[in-house]
Amino acid sequence: MIQSTSNLHGYNRTDAASLSNAKQASLSKAEVETGGERLSSSNTEALREALKNSPEIRPEVVEKGKQLAVDPNYPPRQLIESLAKLMVDSRETADSE
Repeated sequence: MIQSTSNLHGYNRTDAASLSNAKQASLSKAEVETGGERLSSSNTEALREALKNSPEIRPEVVEKGKQLAVDPNYPPRQLIESLAKLMVDSRETADSE
């Protein structure tokens, strides 16, 4: 399975996670009454605020990307083979339709 780049090699957006936990703790009564529906304007605003407070460029992630770009073993062979298999399988499915 392909990993999300936001958590690749420990580059975790802990600030976003803590914001999410704080936001979840303060769900409004109306949101709870709608059967757990959590998409609301206040959640959208919290996400926009978190995005605004996040740096546009994270030097540590850029550095890691540079290291991976010159690493002859990246991406791992197993990942390449898994992706190739998925592509072949999806092509065979498309051809049979």
